[in-house]
Amino acid sequence: MKLLHTSDWHLGKRLFRLERLPEQMLFLEELLQIIQQEKIDHLLVAGDIFDVPQPPHRALKLFYDFIAKFTATTNAQMWVIGGNHDSGTLLDAPQGLIDEKRIHLYGSLRSTPQDHWVKLSDDVSLALLPYFRGHELSAWNKSAELEVVLKDFLQLAPNSGHKILMAHHLFGLYEAAGSEQALALSGLESIPLDWLNNFDYVALGHIHKPQTLKKTKPMVRYSGSPLPMRFSETAPKGVEILEFGTEFTHRTLPLSTYRPLHSLTLTPENWKKALTELPQGQLPAAIEITLKLTSPIPGLIEEIRLWGEQNKLEILGVIPQFSQEEQNQKQDHWTELLSLSPEKLFEAFYQHKFPDEKNVPTELLQDMKELWEEARHAPPTT
Repeated sequence: MKLLHTSDWHLGKRLFRLERLPEQMLFLEELLQIIQQEKIDHLLVAGDIFDVPQPPHRALKLFYDFIAKFTATTNAQMWVIGGNHDSGTLLDAPQGLIDEKRIHLYGSLRSTPQDHWVKLSDDVSLALLPYFRGHELSAWNKSAELEVVLKDFLQLAPNSGHKILMAHHLFGLYEAAGSEQALALSGLESIPLDWLNNFDYVALGHIHKPQTLKKTKPMVRYSGSPLPMRFSETAPKGVEILEFGTEFTHRTLPLSTYRPLHSLTLTPENWKKALTELPQGQLPAAIEITLKLTSPIPGLIEEIRLWGEQNKLEILGVIPQFSQEEQNQKQDHWTELLSLSPEKLFEAFYQHKFPDEKNVPTELLQDMKELWEEARHAPPTT
């Protein structure tokens, strides 16, 4: 039996103003190819199918189109759990309209813990634990503590055969990618790994950085998101291939880079050469730029943006960064301005606005003094 573990698709997500659906479409096409080529029997999707509980209609259509293609072009079964970004009710909604023998949606907790245990074969069992809040899990046993309810669920594993847990929560000591939402359980920062000893493999979702929390029985693995969620995510992306035969084997299959993300520090002298030499993907690269300057250069940021558009680059941000000397001069300038009286501040503003004028006209200065005097004696507003 062969299984594929993936998670955190976040369909409908944006990176600033950039729409990610074209990348997600390419990922789902590649995922179908992998399922066909690897002859996968079961696809495990460990939550966060969508980026928000009410996803845009195009994201819903992409997911439903994938289910239709999956059903038509493979012989595999698909097992999906809800994540903290998903609406469990929305995820469960189409279950009655799809092939219930092939597509299994566990958007939210069902009435009993036994409903979340299934047999994939005589020798392999699967436990499905969608994202939950403490009070939702406690509904399984209102007289017991949360820890007891969760341990009891995990111990429902059969006495023999291979066992897999698929869950969307925080487990063990993980390394976050920085783009995940915080999760909390009453009294538990994360679920201890020593509660998982009944399993051979634990297929986790929520953390976007791919990582193995435990290598030997049970192997505990966050598959990570198929796309980097932000510029700082640099870990290679992939899917997990599991095989159960005479023994259990695991390998990570790398995914393509559909749209490269580049975070660059450039100067007025080298920005065009650096952008010209960037490696490209199937889609135009997305770029954020820190532009190091010694002094302001009017029009340069707009020139960079326009050049990016003409050369099919998605330049999402250009942040000017001045040298320490320039920053110190600006700080000294502001400190000096804040120390001036209102009259002197007005004179400084006037001379900045009209550098050819040596002095503020007497009549204008007198008018300003009268306004200040009026303001000083005005009654307080209510």
